[in-house]
Amino acid sequence: MLLDIIASFAIALLSGLGIGSGGLLVICLTLYAGMPQLRAQGINLVFFLFSAGASMLAHLSHRKLIAPLCILLIVSGLPGALLGATLASVLPAALLRKLFGAFLISAGVLTLTKRDKKCAAFGVFHKDIHNNG
Repeated sequence: MLLDIIASFAIALLSGLGIGSGGLLVICLTLYAGMPQLRAQGINLVFFLFSAGASMLAHLSHRKLIAPLCILLIVSGLPGALLGATLASVLPAALLRKLFGAFLISAGVLTLTKRDKKCAAFGVFHKDIHNNG
């Protein structure tokens, strides 16, 4: 149980730093606790709600958030989340693990090879992203 507490604290700490802690918790639960992938992902989602909520409060007090962009991302992300949860419940566990691993590897490679350049994402919000730090 002590290892669970330490892992939870460390993963939440990384989440507060903006590091994709969700992947870390799923890996911890599946590899070290032997939990099935779908159950680990479900637990990760509950954990994420609380760790992200605490992190969000800290970010709100220190930074300006772009409210219209946040709303746009939330509204457009909801259908994707529902579809993803539905797919996760019907896909075989082995395929789900492989897809999850492939995503983590791809994200890691993209992060390591990303060149410094101005962000052109989010269209009309581009100026706001750079002006608000």
